[in-house]
Amino acid sequence: MNHQSSPGVDTVDEDERPGFDSRRPLTAVLVVEGADCICPAAGAGDDTSPIDHHLIDNTCHVTTCASTEDATVHYRRTTTHGECVCRIVASHGCNPSLQAISGRSVVVRTNPPDRETLRDVVMDLRESAGSVHLKQLVKGGSDERRSELVDLENLTDIERETIDWAIIAGYYDRPRTVEFEELADEIGISKSALSKRLSSAEAKVMQDLFSDGA
Repeated sequence: MNHQSSPGVDTVDEDERPGFDSRRPLTAVLVVEGADCICPAAGAGDDTSPIDHHLIDNTCHVTTCASTEDATVHYRRTTTHGECVCRIVASHGCNPSLQAISGRSVVVRTNPPDRETLRDVVMDLRESAGSVHLKQLVKGGSDERRSELVDLENLTDIERETIDWAIIAGYYDRPRTVEFEELADEIGISKSALSKRLSSAEAKVMQDLFSDGA
């Protein structure tokens, strides 16, 4: 699934130009819901997985499957107005790739160069979106190890947002790249509040992991 951003989209690094190449160890999958910045590809009504998606100048082109039983494809061309998910992601030098479309929500995958860039992407999306949360974060490495997040759907919005921030900041890395006090300062809450949020969220995650139905 390819995505071509508009030639007019600015990036945060002047070195992000034709011919520039950089290693991207992170793969992040974000769920963005209910916002003016939702990709024009959304709004079809039924859940779909895009076959192909391109943003050229101010026009969004998307091709999707009609259904799993029908080989017919559906093509939509929509003029964009202002910012959308893809433009916001691309403005940080990250290539957005639509994974799923459902009504007023999209699932987008991207490969930021580092966690700081990912955090900036999430913060910018949250300024326009009704809801943004991290569905999956995979970290590559020389040993080819990969890790995936467990299902976080049972968490409250506040718990999920806190866990998202902790994961993006590197609180759960080994070794940690951010300490507890730093994390509390970045989120803007007290250490006591952070402790309660993380404890509650972690308990639910562990319960989900080790439940009989897991």
